[in-house]
Amino acid sequence: MTSSDAAQGRRYYSGIVESISDTVGLRGVERFSVSVAPDGSRTLHATCEIFDRSVSKDVVYSVDKDFNPIDSYVRLIKNGSLLGTGWFRFDGSDGEVQAWNRDLGRVEQRITLDAPIETFGPHPLSCDCWHLAAYDHQSGEKMQPMGRSFLSSLEHDGCSGPMLHPIAFGIEYVGRTTITVRAGTFEVDHYLFRLEGSLPVEHPTEELWVMPDDFIIVKIRVGGYLATTYELVEFNQ
Repeated sequence: MTSSDAAQGRRYYSGIVESISDTVGLRGVERFSVSVAPDGSRTLHATCEIFDRSVSKDVVYSVDKDFNPIDSYVRLIKNGSLLGTGWFRFDGSDGEVQAWNRDLGRVEQRITLDAPIETFGPHPLSCDCWHLAAYDHQSGEKMQPMGRSFLSSLEHDGCSGPMLHPIAFGIEYVGRTTITVRAGTFEVDHYLFRLEGSLPVEHPTEELWVMPDDFIIVKIRVGGYLATTYELVEFNQ
């Protein structure tokens, strides 16, 4: 951090996440960095590689102080060549994307809901955890439905489009605990994504352990046919 950054109150953190399959071992690596502005808004940069799918993704995603989506850029590489690229923008209940896809050409989408968009998922693991900021811990409701959320792809690896896809799912809070991963020992909040019926191909329940407040990924576990653990192996702040 430079002296100018420190004077302005900007802070940074970064990390590396590895994807470990129960059957084939190391499947992929995600490298992410986040800058948090004095007003609480933040921007994430992530580079994601999925080795056994020959997929790589470059993503930039910005949210406001309450983790409401502002804008995002997604670039997808499949089998060594460009599959698609897209710029997303959100403003309250409005969302849009300007995209290009190898098969579809130039695509423009605009949507308007009757209430503000809750969350957006451009598919890095580090961004998945930002959905959790929409959970209201004051409501007393353990499992809370998310009905105004969008993804850039409905594929598990995020490698389609990119487009605006609505998704409805649930978030369940399990509790606060302490876990140890390769990056260290962290106090975390434990959540579940309830995804039954949310995607074209049924997705097993997803467990997430995140650092409070910043919703930083520490560990994600997806069972069933995916059978993969995603673990923070390096963290800097």
